[in-house]
Amino acid sequence: MLPVPHPEPTRVRWRPSVRSALAGAVALALVAGAVVVRSVATQPGPPVTLPVPAPLASSPAPASDATSGGAPGATATAAQEVVVDVAGEVVRPGVVRLPAGSRVVDAIEAAGGATGGADLARLNLARVLVDAEQVLVPRPGDPLPAGPTSGSSSASSAGALVDLNLADAATLDTLPGIGPVLAGRIVEHRTQRPFGSVDELVDVPGIGTALLEQLRDLVRV
Repeated sequence: MLPVPHPEPTRVRWRPSVRSALAGAVALALVAGAVVVRSVATQPGPPVTLPVPAPLASSPAPASDATSGGAPGATATAAQEVVVDVAGEVVRPGVVRLPAGSRVVDAIEAAGGATGGADLARLNLARVLVDAEQVLVPRPGDPLPAGPTSGSSSASSAGALVDLNLADAATLDTLPGIGPVLAGRIVEHRTQRPFGSVDELVDVPGIGTALLEQLRDLVRV
């Protein structure tokens, strides 16, 4: 029996077409490009320098109360000076402003000095001035102005009556029942119309008959 011949299998060869080859090449190129781009993107680049903003113009600091003329500054100035009325035998009678701690002699000099008819020996030129008082420079023979003296707490303690027309505000303030306010009113009243008698004290606002009787033996005109 003769052997039966078997046909050999047909070998199929795949030959890519031109279109397939081009498509594959394009795909490879895209993949390679993506890899290159990713690699470049992940590499650290040079540092980026940001622009520095220009400094803002500094605004001037607000002026302090001491230089702005505010109320605190004005109060401090008022506390550092005294205002007194210089009358009598001086060249320029009137109100003068002096530093706190000034003395009677300073007030007289601020008023132009004493006249030739002044009797300065009867004044305590070294006495420290009190704000709002009156410094009266007398002539020879004029009643001696009453005023605070060293070692005495009131004008009456020295045994002298207080002259309503001559005493300064500080001396009037030492009288019983008379404080700074009433002392100022007495000075204002006598400046407009000098007292003719002690009874005229009741013409001063705030002084009644009861206070008048309390003061009658302590004051004079």
